[in-house]
Amino acid sequence: MAKKKYKEIVHKSDVVITTIESAMQFIRNNLKQCIAGFVLLLIAITFGYAYLLYAKNQYDKTQYHLSQGIRSFDEYNMNGKKEELEKAETLFNDVAQKKRGQSCYIAKLYLAKINYVRGKNDDAKKLYQEVLNGGSNATLKSLSDKAIQHIDKR
Repeated sequence: MAKKKYKEIVHKSDVVITTIESAMQFIRNNLKQCIAGFVLLLIAITFGYAYLLYAKNQYDKTQYHLSQGIRSFDEYNMNGKKEELEKAETLFNDVAQKKRGQSCYIAKLYLAKINYVRGKNDDAKKLYQEVLNGGSNATLKSLSDKAIQHIDKR
């Protein structure tokens, strides 16, 4: 009796095998649609990959502009050259306008500092307030809050 049940179980179609057989039959019956679907899937994957490369390139460019702006601002602090301050301001404005993640808020902090150095305390306070309200990074919020307090004391 046990041998008979064992033989029945062995000869029964397996779920995996029946699924593969039905999939193969479906592909044979609908070959053109399957090829078109596969091509569309490959095109979608290609476009997705191309977009990821584009986004990474834009992020890298933003980070480069931010680092160049910081370098120019440091040059201004060391040498006091107004050209470096103007260059830094241009770069930070470019980064802030793109609004890409935390880089935007870091650029706004530097822009606020540049405005403060130039004596434009209201503009600086406005930028610090934007960072305080919009940023998600606790460090950036803390820096902007302390800067606002410092401006209010003066």
